Amino acid sequence: MTADGPNTSRTVDEETLRYVARLFGHQDEVRTTSLFPSNKVESLVVTLDADYYPSDIDEVTLEARMYTNGEFHVSYIERWSGAQRRCRWDRHEQPHNSRDHFHPLPDASAEVAVDRTYPTEFTRVLETTVLPWIDDRVGQL
Repeated sequence: MTADGPNTSRTVDEETLRYVARLFGHQDEVRTTSLFPSNKVESLVVTLDADYYPSDIDEVTLEARMYTNGEFHVSYIERWSGAQRRCRWDRHEQPHNSRDHFHPLPDASAEVAVDRTYPTEFTRVLETTVLPWIDDRVGQL
C-alpha cells in the first residue's frame, strides 16, 4: 500500500500468506489470525497470546506482508499500557540498507536498521529468523 492506495508494482502473495495463516492458526501461542483485514488489506495479522508475556504487555502482534516478487515485511509489535514497541524484518529495495535488513526495537527506525541475509523462501525466514527472535524476546521479558 502507498499513501494513495495499493502499490501496483507488486502483487500480494495471497497463496503464501494463506498457508502461513493456517500454520499460525494451529499454534497454542497464537490467539487469533486475521488475513487481509480491512485496515491492512495486504497483510496477515497474527495476535499472540499475551499470557506468555509479562502482565504490563497488553497485546503482541505480528503483521506479515509477502509479495510475489519476493519482497516482504514482518513487523513485531508490543503494546505496553498505551505505548508501542516495534521491530521489522524487511526484504525490499530502498536507500538506507541492503535489500534484506532488520529494523530493531524499540521503534523500527530506519536510522538504526542493520543489513541481514535471509533465506530465499518466506516460510524459512519465519522459521529461522522471526520465530527464534520472538522466543528469545519472550525469554528476555
